[in-house]
Amino acid sequence: MKHLKAVYKYFWKYRTRLGIGILFVFLSNYFNVLTPQVTGFVIDFVQRSLELPGYQPRETAPDYDPLVSQFIAKVESSEYNIAKVVALCGVTILILALLRGFFLFLMRQTIIVMSRHIEYDLKH
Repeated sequence: MKHLKAVYKYFWKYRTRLGIGILFVFLSNYFNVLTPQVTGFVIDFVQRSLELPGYQPRETAPDYDPLVSQFIAKVESSEYNIAKVVALCGVTILILALLRGFFLFLMRQTIIVMSRHIEYDLKH
């Protein structure tokens, strides 16, 4: 860790870029966490709607993220058939994957550009 003392001042100098990069890390991971929740909802919805053999309803309601809970409330309040719900959830999963990829790209760009600035400052 003693060898990194020379770099600490550059982290402070580029704290805005580092902070934005960390924000993009959190956003990318946030959208990554939402995908399994939507997938779990659509599987439960199909099993519940079709009354498939072996389906056992949960004793307690799953604890979803507030954003996913709003999505589920809108889907369940509408009178969509099973095919439309599955298609809507598929599109939602695709959008979540695109959002995750977008924020992952921004994270890498932000942090890599910051590292290039630090590298340039260390050379000069």
